[in-house]
Amino acid sequence: MLSTTLKYRIALLFILLVLIFSPTEAQELASEIAGKPGIVHYTQKEFKADQQFWAVCEDNNGILYFGNNDGAIIFDGETWHKVSIPNNSSIRCLAADSLGNVYAGAFNEFGLIKKDETGNYYYQSLFDTLKFNDSKIENLWEVHILKSTVIFRSFGKLIAISGNKVTQLPSRSYFVKSFVVNNNYYVHDLNEGIFRLNLENMQLQQCLTFAQIKQEELIALLPITNSEEVLGISKTGKVFNLDLTKGTSTFSHQIFDKGTNQVESAIVGKDGFYYLATLSEGILKMDQKGLILNKSDYLPTLQDRSVINLYQTRQGNLWALLNRGLDYITFNSPISAIFEGANIYDVIINNSEMYLATNQGIFYSDSINIKKPIFTQIPGTEGQAWSIDKRSGDILASHDKGIFILNHGNATKVGEETGIWKTIATQENENLFLAATYNGLLVIEKKNGHWTYKNRIKGFDESTRDILETETPGTYWVCHGFKGVFKIKMDPGYTRVTSVEHFTTQNGFTYPYSINVTKWQDQIVFTTDEGIFTYNQNNNQFEPYQPLNSILDSTYNTRTLIEHEDKTWFIQDDEAGYFVTKSPDQFEKGYFLKFKGDFNRGMECILPISQDQVMLGTKRGLYLFDLTYKDRAQEAHTMITSAQYYKGETQKSLTLNGDSRVVLPNGTNTLRFDFAVPQMQNDADIQYSYKLEEVDKKWSDWDLASYKEYAHLMPGKYTFKVKSRSLIGTRGDVASISFEILPLWYQTIWAAIAYFLIAAGLAAFIIQWVKKKIAKENAKTRAEEQQAKKLLELEVDQLKLKAEKDKINRDKVILQENIIHKSKELANYTMLLVKKKEIFSEIQEDIKTLRSQVKTEGSRKKLQSMYAKLNDHVIGVEYMNVFESNFEKVHHDFFANLKAKYPDLTQRELRLCAFIKMNLTNKEISPLLNISVRGVETARYRIRKKLHLEHDSNFTEFLESVAVS
Repeated sequence: MLSTTLKYRIALLFILLVLIFSPTEAQELASEIAGKPGIVHYTQKEFKADQQFWAVCEDNNGILYFGNNDGAIIFDGETWHKVSIPNNSSIRCLAADSLGNVYAGAFNEFGLIKKDETGNYYYQSLFDTLKFNDSKIENLWEVHILKSTVIFRSFGKLIAISGNKVTQLPSRSYFVKSFVVNNNYYVHDLNEGIFRLNLENMQLQQCLTFAQIKQEELIALLPITNSEEVLGISKTGKVFNLDLTKGTSTFSHQIFDKGTNQVESAIVGKDGFYYLATLSEGILKMDQKGLILNKSDYLPTLQDRSVINLYQTRQGNLWALLNRGLDYITFNSPISAIFEGANIYDVIINNSEMYLATNQGIFYSDSINIKKPIFTQIPGTEGQAWSIDKRSGDILASHDKGIFILNHGNATKVGEETGIWKTIATQENENLFLAATYNGLLVIEKKNGHWTYKNRIKGFDESTRDILETETPGTYWVCHGFKGVFKIKMDPGYTRVTSVEHFTTQNGFTYPYSINVTKWQDQIVFTTDEGIFTYNQNNNQFEPYQPLNSILDSTYNTRTLIEHEDKTWFIQDDEAGYFVTKSPDQFEKGYFLKFKGDFNRGMECILPISQDQVMLGTKRGLYLFDLTYKDRAQEAHTMITSAQYYKGETQKSLTLNGDSRVVLPNGTNTLRFDFAVPQMQNDADIQYSYKLEEVDKKWSDWDLASYKEYAHLMPGKYTFKVKSRSLIGTRGDVASISFEILPLWYQTIWAAIAYFLIAAGLAAFIIQWVKKKIAKENAKTRAEEQQAKKLLELEVDQLKLKAEKDKINRDKVILQENIIHKSKELANYTMLLVKKKEIFSEIQEDIKTLRSQVKTEGSRKKLQSMYAKLNDHVIGVEYMNVFESNFEKVHHDFFANLKAKYPDLTQRELRLCAFIKMNLTNKEISPLLNISVRGVETARYRIRKKLHLEHDSNFTEFLESVAVS
C-alpha cells in the first residue's frame, strides 16, 4: 500500500504532466495530420499503346520514358509519344545518364532514344556504332549506368559498354536480377548467388551463395540508413539482412501471410521507406526493419493491383507500372486528401478526434495521430449537417434534424427542434447559447450537465445562418442572403426581439444580396459584391472599410474572413487565399487555384491547424495543404515540345534547337505550337499563357490547353512566347521560338525598294505631268478667260450695236413716223394750197363777175385792185414744185429704191406710189395730182401692172417692203 503522501505526490505530478504536455501533444497531433497522396490513372485511352509496361526512366528535363510492349512511350506531362524499334519488340529496360542520353534494351537490340531538332523522338541502334554483331542476346531485362559504364542484363549475359568498348560477361546459370547499391553493381545468378561486378577489370566476384539466401530469387537489395547491411527481398516475400562485404546473410521474416502473392520489384523512397510492387496486392510500404506499414490505408487505390515495376521521380512522386496501365502517385504534392466523397461544411479537431459536418451526415475519426485518419459515419446523423462547435466542454453539431451532442463517435439529439444552422454564445451568460435556425432563433442552455431548449425568441422569424453579436449584449447583426441586413435587439431575458432595423438598398448598400458579417481585428465588417463595409452608428450608414478594401479587390465578393495566428484567410470570388495580417503585401491566392469553385458558397470551410498547414473543405471532400511547399517549389522549365506549319495540305515541323530564327515559306496557312512542363507533373491542372509578339499586345488568359494555333499570318518576323503555372502555385519560366514567314518576290525588301523607286519615279513623273497639266490648264484658262473677255467685249459691242441698232430702228421708226407725219402734213398743206388755189380762182371769178356788174368806177377800180392783189398771190406751179421737191426729200430712199427696181415708172407715177404708201385715199390724191378720182384709179391700175402685182396683193404692203429694202 502506498502512503497518503506518496499518493498525493503522484497525483500532483500527474496533474503537472497533464498541464505541461497536453497542449503540446494536441499541437503535435494536429501538425502530424496527413492524408492520402493524390493519384492519376492513365489508361490506354491516354497513352494509346499496349497496356503492359516494363520499365521507366526520367531525363534531365523531367521527360519520362516508358518501356512498353509497343516500344518506348514518352510522356512530357501533356502529350504521349510512341517510338518503335526496328524489330518491333518490347522495350524491357530503360536508363538515363547525366548527359541526357536515354538507353533502351529490347530483344536482340539496344540503343538510344533521341529527339531530333524538330522535337520528334526516334530510336538509334548502337550496334553499328559499337560494331556489335551478337544477334543471340535475346531480351535485355535491365540496364544500369554506373561510373559512365552502361550495363545491360539478359538471362544469358551482361553487356558492359564503356565508351566504345563493349564487354560481355556470360552467366553460369541465369542472370535473374541486377542491382546498384552503394555505388556497386550486383547481379543475381539464379543457381549461384549474388555477384559484384568489378568495373576496373570487368570481373564478377561472388558475395553470397545461393544457399545463403535460402535458394530464393532476390528481387531487390535495399540499403539501410547508417548501416553496412542491406535488406534483401525475395520474390516470395522473404526478408534477409545481408552484409555484402562480409558475405553474411540472416533471414528476418516473411512478408506475405499466404504464398499466393509475390514481389515484382522494390525501390527506396525519398522519405526513407521502401515501396514494394506486388503481383496481386498493389504497392506495399515497408520500413527499414522490413515491416509493412498501413497495408490498406496509406496509399490510394490503384486501377490494377498487379504492379510490374516502380519508379520514383526526382520530385519524389511514384510511378506504378501496371499489368494494365499506369498510375502516378503524387507524394510530393502539397495537397493530400483527408476525406473524400462528400461536401464538407465544417471541421473541428478535439484533441486526437476529428469531426466532419457533411451533406451526408457527421463523420468521425479518433486516429488523426496517424498519417491517414480513418473516418466512420456517426449513426443517426445521416443527412445535412451544417456546423460543429465546442460549447461548455461539449461538441455540438447543428444539423437539418436539429442539434446533436457528439461524444467519441456517438450522437445524442437535443430536443425535437429541427433546422439548425449553428450555435453561438451569448456575452451575458456562459451557459446560455443561441441556436440559429431556418426561421428565427432558439435559446439553449446547459443545466446540470444536460442540454435543453429553453424557449424560442419571438418577434423575428427570418433565417439566421449568418449572425454576429455586436459590442452591445443582446444586439445582433443578421445577414440574409437575399433580404439584406437586420439589426435586432432582444430583451434581457432573451424571450423576444424588442426592435428590428432592416437595411436593404439604403444606408450605403447598392444591393441587398450576398452580404455577410464577420469580425476582423476586433472590427465588425460586412462583405459584399462591391467591397467590404463597416457600420457607422453616428450617421446610420454602412461605409467602405479601407483597411481591407486596400488589400482585397473590392470588385470581387469576399465571403469568408478567418484570422489565425499571423494570417488572415479568405474566400474571394470562389478562390481561397491568405495574407499576413500585419504585412498585407505578403499575399497568396494562386496556391489554391485547384479548388476554385469547389467551395460550398456561403458556408466555406477553412481550418488552419498550424503555421504551415491548412484544411480546406470542398464539395469533393477535405484536403490538407502543406504551405511550406510554396517555398520549396522551384521554377519549372517550360518547353515548346513541337511546332508545325501547314502549307496547303502539307504538314512540316519547325526546328526547335538553336537561337536562330526559323524561316517559313510564303503561303503558310496554319502554325501550331505544342508545349509542356515535365517538371510540373506532380502538379495537377497546368495552365499556360502565351503571346505572339508583333500580333498580341498582351499575354493571353491562363488556359489548360497545351497548344496554340495561328492562322493566315502575314509575312514578317515573329516570336512566340509561352509561360506556365500550376494550380498549386508553381511557376514555369518563359519559353520562346522565333520564326519568319517569307514574303513572295513582290513582298521582299528589294521589291519594296523597287516599289519605292518606281513609286518615287512615278510620283515625280506625275508631279511633272500634273505641273504641265496645271500650266496647260492655266494657259487654257487664261486663253479661255481672254476669249471670254473678248466674247464679253464682243457681246458688249453687240449689245452696244444692238442698242444703237435698236436706237436707230427706234429713231428710224420715229423718223418714218415723222416722215409719214410730215408727208401727211405736206400733203395736207398741198391740199390746202390746192383748195386755196381753187378758192382764189373762185374769188377771182367772182370778182370778175362782180366787176362786170358794178356800175361805179370806183367800185370797179376797187374790185380791180382786189383782183390784182389776188392775182399777185395766186398759188401757181412754183408751189407745186416746192411740194414735189420737199416730197422727194422726205421719200428719197423710197423713190430711189422704187426707181432702181422699176425704172419704167414716171415721175408722176412715183409721186402716186408715195401718196399710196402714205395711205392717202384716191379722193385725197386726186387734187394733189390735179386729176379726177377716176383718173387716180386708172393710174393705180397701170402702176400695178408695171409692178407685176397680183390682183389680190396689197399694194400698200408691197410699197412698204420696197421702202424697207
